[in-house]
Amino acid sequence: MDSILIQGILSSAGAGTALIVILILSNILFTRKYVDRVELEAAQWKAAAEAKDAVVAAAQAATQAAIQRADAAVEVAALTKELLTDLRRRTDAAQKTG
Repeated sequence: MDSILIQGILSSAGAGTALIVILILSNILFTRKYVDRVELEAAQWKAAAEAKDAVVAAAQAATQAAIQRADAAVEVAALTKELLTDLRRRTDAAQKTG
């Protein structure tokens, strides 16, 4: 910050006002408008993160459901193969005896 600017502020304003202006100019103190804008931006980012988390959770649930369906299909296929093998064995045995 320029020392001439600081001297001008100190000479034209009271000590308290000058101190506040200097703190604002040096980014130590922030205006309410700036704080409101930062808080709004933070709320928007938080909402976006929560929405992303919800999408990820839904995707994980869908993936888990798909895995369970695939596991069930594998079990059904194994049972079907076993039943068809047994049926073939019985059919072959019936043809040999009959």
